[in-house]
Amino acid sequence: MRKFSDSKNFRLALPKYFLYFATCFIIFRLFQIQVLNTSRYRAEAKQQQWKGDIIPSKRGTIYSSDKYPVAQSIQKYDLYYEASDKTDETELLHGLDTVIEYDRNEVRNILSKETRRAKLLTNLDYQQKTILEGLKIPGVIIEPYYVREYPEDDMLAHLLGFVGKDKYGTDVGYYGLEQYYEGDLAGTPGNKFQEQSASGNIILWGNTEVIEPVNGSDLHLTIDRNVQFLAEKSIKRGVDIYNAKSGSVIVVHPETGKILAMANYPVFDLDKYADFVDEKNLLRNSAIGTVYEAGSVIKPITMASAMDSGRISKNSVYNDTGPKIYSGHTIDNWDGKHHGEETMTEILQHSNNMGMAWIGTQIGDKALLEYFSDFYLGKKLSIDLDGEERGLIYSNPPLKEIELANASFGQGISVTPLQVAMSFSAIANKGFLMKPYVVEEVSGPDGSSKTEPEILSRPISTQTADEMVGMLTEAVAGGEAKFFVSKKYQIAGKTGTAQVPVSGGYDADRTNATFVGFFPSYRNFVMLIRLEEPSSPSGYAAETAVPLWMSLAEELANYYNLRPDKE
Repeated sequence: MRKFSDSKNFRLALPKYFLYFATCFIIFRLFQIQVLNTSRYRAEAKQQQWKGDIIPSKRGTIYSSDKYPVAQSIQKYDLYYEASDKTDETELLHGLDTVIEYDRNEVRNILSKETRRAKLLTNLDYQQKTILEGLKIPGVIIEPYYVREYPEDDMLAHLLGFVGKDKYGTDVGYYGLEQYYEGDLAGTPGNKFQEQSASGNIILWGNTEVIEPVNGSDLHLTIDRNVQFLAEKSIKRGVDIYNAKSGSVIVVHPETGKILAMANYPVFDLDKYADFVDEKNLLRNSAIGTVYEAGSVIKPITMASAMDSGRISKNSVYNDTGPKIYSGHTIDNWDGKHHGEETMTEILQHSNNMGMAWIGTQIGDKALLEYFSDFYLGKKLSIDLDGEERGLIYSNPPLKEIELANASFGQGISVTPLQVAMSFSAIANKGFLMKPYVVEEVSGPDGSSKTEPEILSRPISTQTADEMVGMLTEAVAGGEAKFFVSKKYQIAGKTGTAQVPVSGGYDADRTNATFVGFFPSYRNFVMLIRLEEPSSPSGYAAETAVPLWMSLAEELANYYNLRPDKE
């Protein structure tokens, strides 16, 4: 009897249990929808009820040191047509005819497609936009966007980079400053939300929500536009008259590390960058992104290192009696000449490979590589530009005899033009190597931040630096390029002619020619000029890079109003 009663009670309670569990489930789902997933469902509801449009932010302007905009964004406008029962295409076309020249057939073709909202025209200017708005044509919607503009055409092309589209169609900086400072320049787009009907049309008197865009920050450069103009004009002329493949110029203020000019040639058109996107070598900033064997311009770095270490002095003497064999390889001077006993200054004057190889053995591989590292050879200087390369320097002594000998006079190691320029800047700046930089200040909606000069290292002492300045001045005055040296100004510097490495050795017919130097009396700037594979009248730096450097240096002396210091 009990079993029957229990079974009956269970059947009677079953609907109650079902109702209980159903109620719990409904409560749980309501909690899930209203509390746990409230953000999701609000977003979905808003997406159905509201129409959102992006309000573009204005990309920051880039100014040269004289506050001239070398890259800026200007506002243009797109014209959309939103069809409805009240629109009249004839009125639309007549209105457009009065304002702008356009392809009527193309517009008619767009209108013939069953699209509720279509873009008809782009690149309207402010005047055209104002006139069209005044006509009050039903269905016409005009929306702003920004176009990147470079007022100086191709000036500073490699340093600036350009603005293109990513895979989502968003403006993004590529190369140079545009890429390196993308986060500062880009800004944050805003949004405009408007209520729409179930058919997707904007409700005329509906609510509107606007999130204002935040414009990008501006960059204020260390670049002197006048120095840049002279540098670009000079390197173009040099590449042309010396029949070189390419060329680079760097002008830096040694005391602060400010880059005053940086130019490469050939150059590309910033307004037509899309025509060059497949030419990576042309788009690359060769002044910081080309790695090459610099040759004899490394000799002063080796000399300064050995003197600073105390292994030699400027009064040391080397007896050059002829070629020598290192690790089974014969080393000779670039011209095959030998001068007997030579002072350290004369080794620089004659650009003596034998003397430099001997100096390398005096300082030793471990110490020399440590000095190279302190001069930032083979290390990134962390300049605020996209595309800087590291170079290639031996890092694990002991070296073979031939490796040490070659490295001592600039072969078998690879550096960038910027690394060479900054190494000489350390000599000009009492032994202090400054971090190079291009942006002086970043200013934006939240304030501004200024770049302060930064010491990267102190590879040599002030005494060594001063002695090297004197030796480099004598090296220029009595070196192989003395016939091309300025008749007005004392110059401290060094040539470098390096054969281009090929598989199994070097190509005797192809060279890279470099000259780097400064005015010892003024030191307003250190300047490097590099020519890739010049051939007319020769491949030697003394006959190509040197006269080009001297000509540009005298133009800069006039610009800086420097009084001649030669009697």
